[in-house]
Amino acid sequence: MALQVEMTTAQGSARFDIYSGKVIIDGIEVMVPVHVGDNLPETIMGSFWLGIMRLVADNPNGVLTLEMVEPQGNA
Repeated sequence: MALQVEMTTAQGSARFDIYSGKVIIDGIEVMVPVHVGDNLPETIMGSFWLGIMRLVADNPNGVLTLEMVEPQGNA
């Protein structure tokens, strides 16, 4: 366990354990913070990965796309 933090949820304030998780998408490995709590039905990856990946939801076609993006200025 890396650390424990208190966060506000829809049900009020709660303490979460924050672990480091590995995600591999299209062969690219990324370490992301993973939130775990006593009353959570599942593990939450949080939104860190949205800073390094593009998420596109195409509801009419039923397609959800997640892709790595190059940081601005690295063209």
